[in-house]
Amino acid sequence: MVSGGRGQAITLEAVTAALLMVAAVTFALQITAVTPLSASTSSQHLENQLEASGDGLLAANADSGALKEAVLYWNGNQVSFHQSSDRAFYQSVGDAPPNNEFIASLERTFGDRNIAYNVNVYYQTSSGGTARQRMVDQGNPSDHAISASRTIALADDDRLVKQDGTLGEQISEANFYAPDASITSGDGEPLYNLLRVEVVAWRI
Repeated sequence: MVSGGRGQAITLEAVTAALLMVAAVTFALQITAVTPLSASTSSQHLENQLEASGDGLLAANADSGALKEAVLYWNGNQVSFHQSSDRAFYQSVGDAPPNNEFIASLERTFGDRNIAYNVNVYYQTSSGGTARQRMVDQGNPSDHAISASRTIALADDDRLVKQDGTLGEQISEANFYAPDASITSGDGEPLYNLLRVEVVAWRI
């Protein structure tokens, strides 16, 4: 039989080992704490939902014509989008102009969900390269940002959209950010340029 002193020593060792185990588990949990941006099945599901929202928003605005109107909502005299303050692009929610349905739909979709977004418009240059005009810039995307894009074809006779939403002068290299790239559509029709509108969104 084990003596009383030996039994007490074994019990003390067991309690000490248990305490060490609890401390080790607590420390491990602290250094691997799950954050809203941690990779997980749940966060991947949220990213998939966000990407689907971006795709659907672009498709709906392309079908209604609002996306094309948004890229043409340009002040050729000030070389900027209408009502974009001293920048050529929009930044804060307060910048959202009343006659730009695409920007308004972005705010309805993302504005009250703690989601930030950027909108970039890529176009072909005269030399055949690609350049970018920012439409909305709300900061640097996180590592878990999603992107969705849609292509808009501009014809030679398309017109700028004025601040009040009505049509203005015909687009040209003198009044528009995208040059006349002299390209043709798949049907052989002459085009002014092909613009790819990209939405990048992320949780904040």
